[in-house]
Formats: sequence, structure tokens, C-alpha cells
Amino acid sequence: MLSNHLLPLSFLLPALATAAPGFVAYKELTCQDPIDIFADGEPIPDNKLKIDRAITDWDSHAGGRYYDNLTFPDAAISGDDNGVAGTQFIYWGVEEPDPGCQFIMMKDTQFGWQILNKMPGTEILRVAKEGCYYTPLTAHDGLITSYCCGQGDCSIAEVEIQSNPPKDAVSGEPPACTIKSSSASPTIEDGQQIAITRPQTCEAAPACTHSIQLSTTVTTAVAHFNSYTWTSEMGTEISFESGIDFIGQDKMSSTMSSSLAQSWMQETGSTVTVGNITAATEGNRQMPGTVAFYSFVPHYECWKADMDCGKDSDGNEVVLERISFCQPRLSSTGEADGIFRMVYISE
Repeated sequence: MLSNHLLPLSFLLPALATAAPGFVAYKELTCQDPIDIFADGEPIPDNKLKIDRAITDWDSHAGGRYYDNLTFPDAAISGDDNGVAGTQFIYWGVEEPDPGCQFIMMKDTQFGWQILNKMPGTEILRVAKEGCYYTPLTAHDGLITSYCCGQGDCSIAEVEIQSNPPKDAVSGEPPACTIKSSSASPTIEDGQQIAITRPQTCEAAPACTHSIQLSTTVTTAVAHFNSYTWTSEMGTEISFESGIDFIGQDKMSSTMSSSLAQSWMQETGSTVTVGNITAATEGNRQMPGTVAFYSFVPHYECWKADMDCGKDSDGNEVVLERISFCQPRLSSTGEADGIFRMVYISE
């Protein structure tokens, strides 16, 4: 426990809060010996990364507060973490979040994220209680701090819990849609972070390793940020909810997502793509005295278009705007391309 922690921030009444909470950097697991933090060569006041922006605050703050090019000159060098030499031991003192809230730390990403993801970075730490928590970092990493409150918002950050796909209901055969206008070339995007092992408590080495026992897959995806409901000229009732739908071979059925995916595959000359995440050699060590799970962030190539889906029962043209079609990037051996991360959490 921390000896001098700040009072919890009231996220509902921010004007009354005396100070924003934050992640305070320390050298060791008791959080008694603070270390300096520099961002772009400038010292961070009080060695604290502020937590004052919500994970759902996409429009004005892109889901969090960003800290670029961080260095920790006095942090101990671990020598190795996930095969990266020079990783530093960083511990974070964290105060108690408000009831129902969690504090989140993410690594910044070099790719896009707003098509297949609601988190602006790769989660490496998420806590719901006061304490001293470990993260492995390398010099010049970029970090993002954020918070969530309530089950709905926090479900974005709880990547170890699988979310339900959007509702996609068609009373008959879905209309055949065509691409009306589209992007000239794909963008590289981060997919949703996936937990590939269960959370475990590490009491002491050498038992603190994570190995993937079962193969996990990533697949073709259709993403859309508007909901649509209409009746086609043929009398088919269609309800297409905003969200992200992952299309496997077993899902090429009578749904709008599969119909849109089929149109895109004809346009791009591709098929439903499935990438494996076996990573038998990627089993990673967990720091003793922590709770964590192992995760994977797949990389995708995404195209965006407006789709013409014929006319409704009143004769009006139905255009679905800004529909994204995404294919997982694969290695030459069929493995999904992406990044593995250990995610540390509170008990």
C-alpha cells in the first residue's frame, strides 16, 4: 500500500477534484524509491503520468493522455523481456480508483486503431485498486493513460472478456451490395487486443510463464459505425447494428456482414482469411508477485467504402456509409502478424 496517496478523483464532478490521479514511477516493488521520468527530454512533474481522460473520450482526446518518447534514466535494466534486450523495470504507484472505475496504461501504436479497436494503444496495465504495479518498458516508448467507469465503458478495456458481435438480422436473403466509392489502397490497422492465456498469479519464479496451449485465430472483419434498419424492395426486413463482425468460413451465411464481405472479396480478389496464433515459442515470463495474462494484437489491412445496397420498399436508394473491410496480415507460414503483450492487472 502507498503511504501518501491522493484522494480519489470524482469523475462525475471533476470541478470539485483537487488533483488528477496518476501513475507515479518507482524503482522497486514496494514503491518507496521514486525515479525521474522525461518526455521528449523534459522532466515530468512529480514523476507522475496523469490519469484524467476517459477511454471513451475519442473525439477531443483520442481515448487518453499521451506521453511521447519517455525515458527513465535511473530505472534498473532487466536485460531481457520477451526477447527485447534493455527492457527496464518500472513500478507504478497507483491510488484507489473511484468505485466501479479502473485506471489503464497503454503503449502507443504506430498503426491506425479507430476502425477495429476502441483503445488507442496496446493495454499493458489495468488496475481497480490501490497498489504498486509492474510494467516492462524500453527507453523512448510512448505511453497513454486513461480510465474507465462502469461496466459498459470498462468492457472496452477488459480484453480478457470476449465481447458479443453486433446484431445482424435479415428476414430473408440479404441484398447484394456493390462498392459505390472506396479508398484507393488499404491502411494498416491494429485489431482488437485478444487475451490468449487466462489471468494467473505469479508467486515466485520459475513457475511464472505463459504458454499458449490452444491455437487461437483472427479472421476477416467488417466494421461499421452506423446502424441501419430498412425493408428492401423484395420485402426483406434488415437490421444492421454498428460494430465489428469477424467473418469465419462458418459465418458466410445470410447476414449483411457476410454479404458485404462477399462484395469486397470480389472487388479485391480475396477470400475469407484466417490467421493462427499458436506462438509456441512466444511463452513469456511474468514478474513474481503480480497478476497478469498474455495477449496478442493482430495487424490488419483495411479498405473503406460506401456500399450501394439497392432500394428500400419506398424506392429510395440504400447507401451504407464508411464500411470497412479488413483482412488479417499473415506471415509466410500462415501465422497472424501482430504484437504479443503481457497485461498486468490488479487482483
